[in-house]
Parts: sequence; C-alpha cells; structure tokens
Amino acid sequence: MFWLSLAVVCKMFAPSWDQIAYDGDFEYLPDNMPSVVGGRLLDDAFPEVRSRSQFLIVLARSKHTEPTDTVDNAISKIDEHVGLDLIRRLYHRLAEVSLKKAIQSGWSGEGPAETRDAERYLATATLALDEAIASDEEYYEFFAAAIGKAPSSETVDANDWPRLSIAYWDRANLRQALGDVAGHDLDRAAAVQLNSRLPENAIPVNERDLSAWMPLLDVLTWNDPVIGHRLSPRRARLIVLRSENELAAVGNIKTMNAIEELIAKVQENNDPLMEPGLSIVPTGTAAIGGETLRSSADAIRYTEVLTVVLILAVLALIYRAPLLVAIPLISIVVAVICATAVVAVAASMGTISGLSWVDLKVFTTSRIFVVVILFGAGTDYCLFLISRLREEVAHRPWGEAVEVSLSRVADALIGSALTTVVGLAMLWVSDFGKFHYSGPVIAICLLVALAVCTTLTPALLIAIGPRAFWPGALPQSLIEVRSPFWHQVAGIMTRRPIVVLAIGFGLLFPPAFYGFLEESKVTYDISSELGPHAVSRQGVTLLKENLPLGETNPMTLLIVRAESSSRENLEQELSAVVEGLYGLKGIVAVRSALDPLGDYPPGSKMGLFDRNAWRRRALQSHRISQQYFWSDVSQYKDRLVRLDIVTSGDPFKQQSAGEVDRIADYIRTLSANVVSPWHGASFAICGTTASIMDLRAVTISDAVKIKIWVVIAVFVILLVVLRKIGLSLYMIFTVLVSYYATMGVSVLFFRLVYGDSYIGLDWKVPIFLFVILVAVGQDYNVYLVTRILEERRVSHPLAAVRRAVARTGGIITSCGLVMALTFFSMTASAWVPGLLAGLGISRVSTTGTLRGITELGFALGFGVLLDTFYVRTVLVPAFCVLGSRQTETSENLDDLT
Repeated sequence: MFWLSLAVVCKMFAPSWDQIAYDGDFEYLPDNMPSVVGGRLLDDAFPEVRSRSQFLIVLARSKHTEPTDTVDNAISKIDEHVGLDLIRRLYHRLAEVSLKKAIQSGWSGEGPAETRDAERYLATATLALDEAIASDEEYYEFFAAAIGKAPSSETVDANDWPRLSIAYWDRANLRQALGDVAGHDLDRAAAVQLNSRLPENAIPVNERDLSAWMPLLDVLTWNDPVIGHRLSPRRARLIVLRSENELAAVGNIKTMNAIEELIAKVQENNDPLMEPGLSIVPTGTAAIGGETLRSSADAIRYTEVLTVVLILAVLALIYRAPLLVAIPLISIVVAVICATAVVAVAASMGTISGLSWVDLKVFTTSRIFVVVILFGAGTDYCLFLISRLREEVAHRPWGEAVEVSLSRVADALIGSALTTVVGLAMLWVSDFGKFHYSGPVIAICLLVALAVCTTLTPALLIAIGPRAFWPGALPQSLIEVRSPFWHQVAGIMTRRPIVVLAIGFGLLFPPAFYGFLEESKVTYDISSELGPHAVSRQGVTLLKENLPLGETNPMTLLIVRAESSSRENLEQELSAVVEGLYGLKGIVAVRSALDPLGDYPPGSKMGLFDRNAWRRRALQSHRISQQYFWSDVSQYKDRLVRLDIVTSGDPFKQQSAGEVDRIADYIRTLSANVVSPWHGASFAICGTTASIMDLRAVTISDAVKIKIWVVIAVFVILLVVLRKIGLSLYMIFTVLVSYYATMGVSVLFFRLVYGDSYIGLDWKVPIFLFVILVAVGQDYNVYLVTRILEERRVSHPLAAVRRAVARTGGIITSCGLVMALTFFSMTASAWVPGLLAGLGISRVSTTGTLRGITELGFALGFGVLLDTFYVRTVLVPAFCVLGSRQTETSENLDDLT
C-alpha cells in the first residue's frame, strides 16, 4: 500500500512537470561563452529595450504561384488593406499590454507616470493607440463600399467587426487619465457612436486577459512611412513583433497561438474581399521556438499514449493473462508518477531561499525520455521477475517461488539498472545545461522505477497468488519453461564461435565505419527542427523568397572603448568602423546610429533634395533608434556603440560562422592597433549565428567528455557485477560497435526519407544515442552473462552458455522488443496524425513534427533491436564460449543442455 498511497499523494500535491519545466538551448550555454557574455552586456547596457526574439508575420504571394488576370504575384492594394485589419488589432494589443505594464510599474491610472518605466510604457501605449486608430480609419475607408452598413450595435463585437471601437474607448480613458479632457470627449463620443453598448461591456485594461501578449515590446510594420520600405518587398509585406522572451521561452507557445487566432479572425473577416493566393503566416525566431515547444508537447502526448498501447499489446501477447498484464502496468504507472514527482519536488526546492544547493532543473523535452525509458525499463524489470517466477513455481510453493525469483534476478536487475543509471548520470560532467541536468534527472527516475518494480511487483504477485496466470496453467516442470527455438539457437551460436564472431563483426563493421565517418556531420539549424508543414517553416520559406533571412535576423556587435569620448567624436570614429565592416565578405548592411536601417553604405550619394534625405534624418529620431544604438547607462555612456549587421548567409546555418569570425578578426585588429581610436576596446557579438556557434563548440567539447566518462562508468559497473575484466571490456567494445552501426544505418535511412532536404541528423541525436545505447544496451548483455555465470556454478561452462541462452532467450528478446517499441514510439508525431487522418478521424493535431525527436526515436529503437537480436544473441554467447578453457567439443556436450 505504501507505493500506491505515495502515488496518490504525489498526484495530488506534487508540482506538475509543466509548472517547473524549462526549455531552450541558448539559455543553458556556459556563462563564459562569447554569445552569453554579449547577451549580458546587451542586458546591462540596454535594460529598457532588450528584444530577445521576434515574431514575423508575412503577408506574401509565393513566386511559384501562377499569376492570374487579376493577380500578378505582386502585393495589391486589397492585400495591403487586409493587412491593415491585422495591423490595427496588433497595435491595439501593444497598447493594452503597455497600459497594463505601466500599472504594474507603479502608475496609479491617474495623472502622469511616477517612474521611468511607467512613463516609457505610457508613451508606447499612446503611440500604439494612435496607430491602431489611424489604421482602423484607413482600413474602413478603403473597404467601406464593400463592407456596407455595419450590423446593429446590439449584435456587434467591438473587437471584431468592422471598426475597432475599443481602441477609441481605451484612448479616451488614457487621455482622461492624463488630463486631456477635450481629447477624451472626442474619443468617447466616437467609441459610443461605433458601439453604443461599449460603456456597459468594456472591461478595464488591467482586468483583461493579456497573458499571451505580455512579452510584446513593439510593433513595426510596412505601413510606417520611415521604415516601411524595409518591410515591403514586391511580393510580400512584413509585420515585426518584438518580444522580450527568449527564442525558446515556454510563453512563446501562448503568443504563437494568439497570433494564429488573430490571423484566422482577420482572414475570416476579409474572406469575401481577399484575392486568391495571399498567405498570412507567422514566423521568426520566437515563432520557431514557440512552435518547437508546442510540437514537443504533441510529441510527448503521442509518445505517452502509443507507449502505453504498445506495452499493453506486448504484455497481452506474451502472457495472455489479464492479471499478468495488469501487474507490470500498475507498477510502471506508479513508478512514473512517483519518479516525476520526486524530480519535480527536488527541482522546486532549488528555487527556495537557502536550498539553492539543490541544483536540479527539468526540461520539457526531458519528459519524453523519462516516460519512454521508465516504461521500457520498468516493463523489462517486471518481465524478468515474472519469467524467473515461471521457472521457480514449477517446483516450489507460490510464496517461496516469488521470494527465490526476486533473490535470483536481483543481481541482474540491479547490475543492469546501475549501468543505465550511472551511464546517464555521467551527463552531469557536461557544460551544456540541457545535458548537465537531463541525465541525472532520468537516472533518479530510473532508481525510483527499480525500487517500485522490486518491491511493489513482488507484493502484487504474492497478494494475487497463482491466479495471476489465469486463464493459463502454472508450469509443472522446467521442460515447459524451456523454448525449443532458443535451444536450437543456443546450439548454433556455440558450436563454432570463431566463425560466428568473424561473420558477426564482418556484417557489423561496414555500417559502423560509415557511422563513424558521419557522426560529426550534424545540423544545428533550429529552423529545420520542424517539418516542412510547420507554420513557421512555411513562413521561413516565404521569407526566403522575398528577403535575405539575415535582413530580419541580424547579428549584434557591441564595441566598448577603453575610455569615454564625446558623442560627436564617437560618431566620426564609428564611420570608419562601419566602412571597414562593409569591406568584409558577406556583409550586406550595417545598421548604426548614423544609418539605422543600413540603407546608405559608404560611397552612397544623396543630394539635398533626394527623397531619402528626410528619411535618414527621421530614422535617427525614430523610436527604433532612440536608446537603441547608444547606451544611457552611466557605466557605458559615450563608451559603448551598438551595430546590427546583416549578412548574406542564413543565420541558422553553420556556414554563417565564417562571417562572425571575419567581424571578430576585424575588431581585434582595430583594438590591437595602437594608433586606432579604438585601441584597447573590447567587443562582443551576439545573435542567432553567434549562439549556434557557441552551442556547437560546447556540445562538441561535451561529447568527448561524455563518451569518456560514460564508457568508464559503465565499465566499472560491469566489472563490479561480473568481476571479469576481459568480458567487461568485450561487452563495452560490442556496444560501441553497435552504436556506430546504428549511426550508419540511421544516416542512410534518413537520407532516403528526406531526400534532397537532408542536411544531417539533429545535433542532439549522436550524444543522446551514445549515452542511452551504451547504458541501456548493456542491460540485456548483463541479464544474459549473469545467468551464464549462475549456470556455471552447477554445470560445464559450455553447457552454461547454452542453458543461459535457451532459458533467457525468449524473455530477453521480449524485453528488448518492449524497449525498442517504446523508443520507436518517439516517432509517433511523424506518422500518427497522418494515420488518424487516413482513418477519417478529424480532430488531429496539425503541429509540425520535431525531426530531432523522430530521428532519435528511430535510432534508439533500431539500436536496441540490434543489441537484442544480434549482439546479445550472436556476439556475446560466441565470446563466452571462446572464454571457456574446456577442451571438449560442443557436439559431445549436447546432452548437457
């Protein structure tokens, strides 16, 4: 009852995984990595305007779309005014968020702001409301004839159709709070005229549910007269939503959902007027991060459901006894509940003052490993116990048989569990936070699962008694337990061990060699993590057709002079730096305080009456320039300059690293030049490309450490359990060959699946595959070898090998099949939605597939099958036969088996 009661308590009171889970990759880079140092400097120097990611909404006509008589693939006036419907709503959301933040920053709601933050938020709210109303008027005037008379005010939703009366209402209230009585009266009259029920129905700003929009910092659109030309290529129009959230913040899920709902509402509102071929798609770093997290949640849900279904099917197939299916399942469910609760409580403790030494974090994607490994390993533990029980119950009373079975398999269970636990725990040596914490978390969960399966499962078996085998009968002798098939396999594998080993490794080495060559050829392209049908990936495709990706995702260069100077001197000296940067290969534009959009590279001539002259002057006072390029923080004032650099490469691709290196080399040269005004200056580069470079560097370094420590740890556990150095080394060698063979087969498989779009396996696949396969893959070898050693105590060494293979072959194969199927369930999000749709089930998630999880699920599943059916069946028994010092031929020992 202890475990069952604990499971109930955990379910009721422990924090849920979602409440304490983190996510992201760049946020868990070591503190000394260049991009992290640059991010901290950016936070310190520009605390008020730090946009950490952005959503991009692309209104576009694909260049691959066939033009019609009315549509030539260029954005039309109708398209732009459909976009105005979206713009007015987004500006109003920005205004609402800014007003709410002003109140949270101490504004009382009456009179001027009392804090700098509140003043800034009120200024943003005022500007956003002005833009929302101006866009609303422009939108309505254009479509007035087509829209016709609006429905009566009793049935209209002021936020939806056709006028944005709520924006007038909010501006009226803001003007009243700031003492503008005349402005308040005009806006209130307009709001009531547009919606007579608004005074009764309008919810105060501070009480509105704006949680999805709270990260919003600013809205930039193609409709802006100053910067709009940068956001309006011929076949597209862009809206930029600057966000304070990191790329992979969990809150981006809600924002992404809210943006998609808003787009759907706009499309529905304008459906009668929209011309065919217009796409409105969200993308950008925040959208990719949010959709990745959303896909992770879908992948976890599909994996959990499919795992349970597969476990039930396999157990039913093996036992054909309802209670023997129920006992392992109950044990595993209790183990998952208790294990995840223990980890969640431990992770929560670390946030309590005085308990920061409990340094444990869990991640959204870690849950998928916890569920899969716990269900797979927990089922294996139960299967081995029940299998041994079938042997012992043939000649012992039930209670005694359960006790003896547990004592006989305890060493194998503990040994195999420890190889997995210790192997996974070695991820703690890594510097990358996601590896550093994930391994120990899974290891802790496995220890809980082992405790549950070695206590609760025997207790349930004793409590239920022989009825557990109903409707089947208990075995009456060992003859009923032995499998004729595995008896034959044991004979074949042990007669000519040298030939078996030669053929066995001969078949394994070619794919292993290919896997060794391909292991490092992975991709860090976070935009490719989602499948091609993901919304944000479609947006990236549209964006690539119309603009260089670097245009909307520049890298940021921060230069800090050794000594302060006047602003005028800095501007003059900055001109030379900008000119030098333009001379570097791959640099498309340099945005600075002198040229905020990078429109005017050195050598550009602009006459007095040039139409762009006013734009350049306006840009320098535009809100995207104010407090953006110069820091007002006293420590950095008149010392630090910021430049945003647009490059020709895709910022998500590793090839862009060369551009970062060239920029860094150039600034180092300036800093080292004693006659340069920038002598002694320090610098930092941050942005997507710089973060990917650091992620690649730290994970490559971690991979070396992890491999060394995992191999040492697993070898030590094998040595303790088996007490045989040669055998332990051989088992490590076989699982390493198995790992590289699995890598080779996985690369070949996904090259075939992806075709021309293959750019390498996801960067996480080799590391997690190595750790899990080396650790988990030893389970079945340990089960087999410990049984061989047990049989050697009472029989000839060769006979011991045959008996062990014959008596454990069926159950080890079943265990391996269970584990492989649970790993294959990680691929569910790639094919289950399509299968359900094919079966006519309409409610199917349309979230994109996570390629990394799919690739890892396939590789782990294949690797476990390889270990189960090949390494354990062929390579380990043959080596154990060679290790025997007996001279008798196998033909003379058939009778002993």
